[in-house]
Amino acid sequence: MSKEITIKFKIPEFKRWFIFTTIFFRRAFRRALSDIRTKKYRGSIVLALAIGAYFLWDLSSALLWLLFLLFLVYEWENRIIGVLALISLASCPFLLQFKKDALAEQIAVYAYFFLVMTVILQIVEYKRHPEKYKEEK
Repeated sequence: MSKEITIKFKIPEFKRWFIFTTIFFRRAFRRALSDIRTKKYRGSIVLALAIGAYFLWDLSSALLWLLFLLFLVYEWENRIIGVLALISLASCPFLLQFKKDALAEQIAVYAYFFLVMTVILQIVEYKRHPEKYKEEK
């Protein structure tokens, strides 16, 4: 006699998570696009600096500078870069497991850059808006 094995997935929880992340990213992209449209001069300065970084160094350095300067100038949520740092750091063991040592090393360097960007952006936010961080007695 054979027994049937049934596996149940909790799809509603996944749907809630998927809907939440979709709404979050949609709002983030809408805000980013509206900021870029309304403050075009800031974006053009950042783009010019990123192009200069491209000619001084290389494409990856220019993209990292572009990302950092965009978040600095437009005052976007710096936790996004922190999440990129965590994702980069979490991917390193898997890359090492698959014998992609050079790529894992490069991703670890990117994770470090993202962490530095997050800390600097957090310090800048603290200096720009000290009323958010007042201690209550």
